[in-house]
Amino acid sequence: MVKGQPKDGPETEKQYRMPPPLCRGDRVAIFSPSSHSGKNPAEYLSQARELLTDWGLVPEPLEDPERRHLYLAGTDAERAETFQRLYMDPGIKALFAARGGYGAARMIPLLDGDKLAAAPPCWVVGMSDVTALFAYLGRLGTGTMHGPCLAAPAHNESPHKEENQEFLRQALFDPQMREEHTCGLLHRPPGTPDTLRGPLVGGCLSVLASGMGTPWELESRGAVMLLEDVDEAPYRIDRYITQLRQAGAFQGVAAVVFGHLKNCDGSPPGLLAQVLRDLFSGAPFPVLTGLQAGHGEINRALPLGREVELDLRNALPGELCSLCQT
Repeated sequence: MVKGQPKDGPETEKQYRMPPPLCRGDRVAIFSPSSHSGKNPAEYLSQARELLTDWGLVPEPLEDPERRHLYLAGTDAERAETFQRLYMDPGIKALFAARGGYGAARMIPLLDGDKLAAAPPCWVVGMSDVTALFAYLGRLGTGTMHGPCLAAPAHNESPHKEENQEFLRQALFDPQMREEHTCGLLHRPPGTPDTLRGPLVGGCLSVLASGMGTPWELESRGAVMLLEDVDEAPYRIDRYITQLRQAGAFQGVAAVVFGHLKNCDGSPPGLLAQVLRDLFSGAPFPVLTGLQAGHGEINRALPLGREVELDLRNALPGELCSLCQT
């Protein structure tokens, strides 16, 4: 297999290798796959390390000083080497992305997919630009954790910071915990059954769209696709969804579920909702909205690769339904 290139995925729903639950005493690490910390307060990283210690985990020492290259947390080779080394360490049970930003996709071609696929699964935790790594590891058949980047401003400045941290702790220490999320039903094609199941995949919409056409684009057939984003105008949301559709990303999906689309509405207010209804009006799968995950103030941690169940209960568009982690 070409270095950095995952094997082609199957045409039907796949089974993901999910990392084991974290336990007190486990070694973990904070890593930076994308942007450097910029002007963010230096204590954000220290606070993240203290939080993991409070959970009973043993975080690896932080790099000092922080690597920087352009707007990235080091060169592509440096970031790829760090990720590969940490993931391949059998004693490290989870890798927490410090922040998102941009750059994860640049290092992916330098990763050794054969070795990563053969290694015991390790939790990779984050969101936003880390979505590129989620898609890559998903093609290797490994589950990940969509949740807050612990040193990112959006997490540290959220009024729900402690609540989001507790969601993440529970998801990592008890990933099989059954949890139900209330969503709104945007679209339901005729004949859709009351319940649908599939592994949850996806993440940040713009990152997923930019990955289409690469060997590590999102594998979504048979899955429930999570999409969320921040600071994108409705026409750009339209562009990303159109790119995914024209690239075949929606072919064979069980459903699409939107998380937060923060600061993505346009003028007049409500334009984004009109755009989504227009884009999915003829979709052969149901579309849900309002999942509290992603760039919003409340960010529920979600294990990607784990099966979820949609309970539509004969709900009509505009009514409530639920997504349950099973």
